[in-house]
Amino acid sequence: MSILPNDSGRNLSRSGVTRRAWLHGCGAAGLLALSGGIGRAASRVSGFIDVHNHYAPPEFLQFYKNHRIDPLPSAAWDLQRQLGDMDRAGVAVAMLSSFTPYDVGTIAERRALSRTLNEYGAALVQQYPKRFGLLATIPLPDVDGCVAEIAFAYDHLHADGIMAYTSAGDRWIGHADFDPIHRELDRRRAIVLVHPSAPLCCRGLVPGVPDPIIEFPTDTSRAIASLIFGGVTQRFPDIRFILSHGGGSMPFLIERFLSGSQAEFVPGVITEGAKVPMNVPANGTLNELRRMYYDTATISNPVAMRALKSVVTPSQIMFGTDFWYVSAEYTARSLVDGQVFNEDELRQIAYLNAQRMFPRLKGL
Repeated sequence: MSILPNDSGRNLSRSGVTRRAWLHGCGAAGLLALSGGIGRAASRVSGFIDVHNHYAPPEFLQFYKNHRIDPLPSAAWDLQRQLGDMDRAGVAVAMLSSFTPYDVGTIAERRALSRTLNEYGAALVQQYPKRFGLLATIPLPDVDGCVAEIAFAYDHLHADGIMAYTSAGDRWIGHADFDPIHRELDRRRAIVLVHPSAPLCCRGLVPGVPDPIIEFPTDTSRAIASLIFGGVTQRFPDIRFILSHGGGSMPFLIERFLSGSQAEFVPGVITEGAKVPMNVPANGTLNELRRMYYDTATISNPVAMRALKSVVTPSQIMFGTDFWYVSAEYTARSLVDGQVFNEDELRQIAYLNAQRMFPRLKGL
């Protein structure tokens, strides 16, 4: 394709440093520098794999412009800016994802946008195979369009996984209407990054408070509830879900999620679930929560990380940045300086969990 800048993809950065030199130089020392040279054991972690990283090609911006919508903050996506941020933070690979809005344009326009975004992302991966992976977007709530795009993404673009919104209109991702999508994802043992949006019911509820501040993490919690209590995780057990932003507010709502059961998160302290009847999975809600994965995007601070670590183990937490909204440099520094995780746990979060989920990354 000719949509990308001319670059062989053999080098990791604009300076032409090879990957081996980078891993043993900038990458290996990256977090030592980020943590101010304090010499903590955790500062030796490098080679991050970022599972929550966005790109926005010109066609994406034009789509919104055509519909008279401004989709971006002032700092928009740029390929060289992205590579620079990755290099400074010691990020080896970024799993790219983009967005197909569910309420803008016609069905045909949204299908076309999904295809364009995914082809652009696949071209980036082809050009930089050791730096990028692709989580292909799908045009929810268009069931037929989603199933077709999943097939195209896997069979023709060789995508690493899928990105889907938490909700579309007045239906959340676990809704039974989306079972044909779940069935196709399950058949392919798909990895699905669940990314928040603001549902139609709840936009602009608090004057002066943008939806990403409260509604995005809240909608992630709604999506988790819909997947578990809607039976999706039981009926389609081979889908591997990555929940954005540490699962949203789920860790703080754990008593409510544990309806009909109890857990011992702290030795000797029993947490009882709320006495509210729900369709609780046979093996318990907590087991389902602990089968899912959670990224660190925009929630890498020690307060949130302690809460998440109290509910799930580090084996289920994955490094994510939310670039271009948040830098990898900030996220890596926050995880290290927060001192919530020891060195072995940080390595799991940084890259080992992602390598287990995406086997092709082990050889990069």
